[in-house]
Amino acid sequence: MMFEGEGSRRHERLYALWLSVGLFAVHQLLELLVAFAYHRHVLDVCYWDCKWYAGISLHGYAQTATAANHQANWAFFPLFPLLVLLINTATSLSIPLASVLLGKVLFLFSIYAFIEFATRYSENVPPLCAGMIVALSPYALYGNTGYTEPLFLLLTCAFFVFLKDRRYLACGLLGALLSATRVPGIFVALPYAVVVAQHFLPASREQKLEMVLGGLLIPLGLALFMLHLHAVTGDALAFIHVQKAWGRPLSNPLAVIVGGFERGNIHLIWALMSVLALVASLFLIFTRRLTLGLFSLFCTLVPLWTGLQSMPRYIWWQAPILLVLANVISRRATMIIFMPIFVLGLAYMYIAWMAVKSWVV
Repeated sequence: MMFEGEGSRRHERLYALWLSVGLFAVHQLLELLVAFAYHRHVLDVCYWDCKWYAGISLHGYAQTATAANHQANWAFFPLFPLLVLLINTATSLSIPLASVLLGKVLFLFSIYAFIEFATRYSENVPPLCAGMIVALSPYALYGNTGYTEPLFLLLTCAFFVFLKDRRYLACGLLGALLSATRVPGIFVALPYAVVVAQHFLPASREQKLEMVLGGLLIPLGLALFMLHLHAVTGDALAFIHVQKAWGRPLSNPLAVIVGGFERGNIHLIWALMSVLALVASLFLIFTRRLTLGLFSLFCTLVPLWTGLQSMPRYIWWQAPILLVLANVISRRATMIIFMPIFVLGLAYMYIAWMAVKSWVV
């Protein structure tokens, strides 16, 4: 029976892998069709944040902000540009091209990782539905544009899978990578603490040591980044302070949402998404999925402190939020209604991206 179970699990993973490849191919084809229609090169899509990350890969972190607008690359975390630099060194590909290609590879693996995550945390979500949520949602665009979203989703899904298996050192290492990827990555410490608190007392001495070491590893990525910023700029919190240069000072999240509803248009949509993300987080908490709910609650609230701009990226690439969405549309009839809307939305986002519309940043 054990061998039959292992064989069945291998079959499920192989199916998930091929499903991920197929959905990834569908996404690439859609991007290619839009690029062809608008006479754009499918790999020439490194704009906005991608350029900032590319600059870090090329030149490292700046010592001072620019005199014109006081902006600096301190707001962008180091793991993704470091990976891009490694690819550039190994292959001699240009930094922008390496950024886009790395994003695509991470995107493929993030689809597979989310299917694995959904399988472990919900029995009601079919693998096809889980894969489609990641690969074909309107904001799946960022998997192909040299952004950190697919890296963040991949690491998050792997973290929660290992947390489910109580592999604490692996969680610590993944947490360190997440905290070096973007600010919300540090919040995997919350679900980690919840699980450790539940199992610490009856654990053996070796297990307790592993739990403590895993917890200490999680903030390591952020700590090293802060030390580097202090060495370069004299300000370990430069990644927070520089937000003002983009007109994004720290604000009350509730006031930010209310302001979005008052301004209307695209801001209203961003505000509504943020409210729904908060509701989904609270739903997870109140349905006893505390680890998932706490993580998404803080991953939504903290970006809201700096405004609504870019909130869709922070919401649509959160594994717990996507899991709630997958549960909502997991029935075949619902999928038939929603997925064409998602695909049309994805095509529209690509059109806006290739027209260099600033609201897709």
